[in-house]
Amino acid sequence: MKKYIKIILATCLVAVLSSCTLGVQDQFDFKGETYSTEDPFTDMTAWEYIQTRKSNAIRDAQGRFKLVSNTNVLGASGDELDFMIAAIKKVGFESLYDQTATTKRTYLLLNNNAFTGNNDRDIIRAVTGAQLADNSTVNPDTYFDTWTPAQLNTLKAILKYHIVTDYVAQTPTIPTYDVYVLFKTLLPKVNLDNTGVPVSLSTEMADISFSRDVDARSTLKVNEPGSPLPETANTLGFEENVRRHNYVFKNGIGHYVNESVRYQPYSLYTNLTIN
Repeated sequence: MKKYIKIILATCLVAVLSSCTLGVQDQFDFKGETYSTEDPFTDMTAWEYIQTRKSNAIRDAQGRFKLVSNTNVLGASGDELDFMIAAIKKVGFESLYDQTATTKRTYLLLNNNAFTGNNDRDIIRAVTGAQLADNSTVNPDTYFDTWTPAQLNTLKAILKYHIVTDYVAQTPTIPTYDVYVLFKTLLPKVNLDNTGVPVSLSTEMADISFSRDVDARSTLKVNEPGSPLPETANTLGFEENVRRHNYVFKNGIGHYVNESVRYQPYSLYTNLTIN
């Protein structure tokens, strides 16, 4: 039976989901992903780095380019951060990614594929109900200008859930492949009445789970089924494998994801103001 570790305010509580005591765990010895002999982005904040990740796809006179999710195609935009850059600017969250008060932050970098596509986890479809599919022609810089205040509030909730209030690296943060590790995010939970209607934001922040993939043990998994989270967070199909790991910044660490994750449905936040 899989075990989990909950980390709150840097205090670790190790628990087993059964009544037995957690014994000594064998550690899987591997090196994290690296991109050079040294981390190349340690002199940049997460926000400074994010702004460098714009697609090199050809744009028309209106600044639009054609969406291509296949990242093997030269100039394709799927794995870049054009929509995340535009979303952060539109809701005024630059300071969340540019802060230097703490280095204990993990930024899940939502690539363009996380915003576009035809499933309910794609951010644009999840918020608007409309699909932005492959081969659409769009200018991400201005895309969110037509969103309503309620839609932008939901976008704020999504961005805040993808910022973790601790430093999560492949190793040693996630010590073995058979545990779940819980952290807090910047997003408050939603309080519901007894009929399931949202009534207020909680003073407690929403949890997020990280674990190691059993088959590919160097891969981090987010909100894996079986993790000690509500069904709205860890139902099969809502988990996500980290696409690229360990972008070390001077204010934390970043990991790329290809789909968004959640704690509660983001629609619950529509009428609850996120600051």
